[in-house]
Order: sequence, then C-alpha cells, then structure tokens
Amino acid sequence: MATKREHLLIDGYNLIKASQLFQGRGDTLEQARNRLQQALAAYGRRADKHITLYYDGTGESPSAASASGPHVTIEFSRYPQQADDLIAQAVEKKHGAKWLRVISSDRAVQRCAARHKIRSTCSEDFIDELTGPVHAPSAPAPAPERDGTEADPSLDPGELDQWEALFRKEADEAPTATDRDGMEACPSLDPDELDRWEALFRKKADR
Repeated sequence: MATKREHLLIDGYNLIKASQLFQGRGDTLEQARNRLQQALAAYGRRADKHITLYYDGTGESPSAASASGPHVTIEFSRYPQQADDLIAQAVEKKHGAKWLRVISSDRAVQRCAARHKIRSTCSEDFIDELTGPVHAPSAPAPAPERDGTEADPSLDPGELDQWEALFRKEADEAPTATDRDGMEACPSLDPDELDRWEALFRKKADR
C-alpha cells in the first residue's frame, strides 16, 4: 500500500520571523512572503510534500499567481480570525492523521496539534530542514539468493591460510603406525587428501 505523502500546515509569519532568510532591510511583508513561498515551492518539489501556508489576513488581495501552486497552497485568514485559527480548524478535521505535520513555534498551535495527535515542528528547526539536503531513505541491501538451505560462508584469504597451516601441521605431526600403543587413533592426512582439502577451501574463498 502506497504511503500518503506528507502534508505540512505552516504558520507563515511565524516562519518568516524565525529566520533572516526571508526578510531583508526595508523589505515589505509581501516581499518576505514571496521569498518564503519560493523556498517552500522548491522544497516541496525536492521532498515531494504538499504544503498549506497560512497568513494572518491584512486586507490585501494576493495575486492569483502567488496564491497557490502545484506544491504550495496559500490561505489568508479573514478578520477577526488569525492564521492560528485556520491551522486549528485543519488539525481538528484531520485528527490523528499520521501524514500531517504542523510547522509553528507558537505554543498554543503546538498544544492544539498535540491534542489532536498531530506532529509538530518548531519554525527554527524547520528552517534547517528547509535549507538542508533532502535525505532519501536508504535502500535495503538485497538478500542473498537462497535455495532453501543456508549457504556456507565464504572464506577470506586469512582464514584460508589458517586452515591450510592447520592441516599441514596435523599431517606433519600425525603419529606413525609404530607409535601406536594398541589404541586406534584417527588416521593421518596423506598428501592427496591435503591437496583435496586445500582445493575445496580455495574454491569456497573464490565464490
């Protein structure tokens, strides 16, 4: 089942006040809003998120071009309502939605989100997310092909040398028939057996 893409509810003026990125000296609120909207539109494209941006209504009529876009929808409150009221209404309608997140440093907005089991991020932390690289989830390593039985682990060169030295040592130190005291011992490895073992382990190491 496909995961629904994240939808962010952003307190616009609260986010503008959290950083100098959007407001230069002598800039109007409209200029600051345009900078924020451009940054959010680029972020929405990169991170594949939908964003609803809320502003306190000021009686201004934003242009149709700046009011919405493919990744950002903009809503102005109508007096006496504020942007916080619109966010609270949206959160209430989507109670418990896992794909919804509120962006605001306003304590009342955060408490409202918590009451309705909606995640929230303060504006200062979101600035880092907005300006930083988008990290895609790492793909899991492909599982090795199985045929119903567990394959033997391959041997690295160091292990191969240890096994070879061990078998050669056992072959060199194995007692002869005249050393026996009447009790049967394990037979020693002859050179042909040693070569077969060495070939077997080298084959496993090369796989």
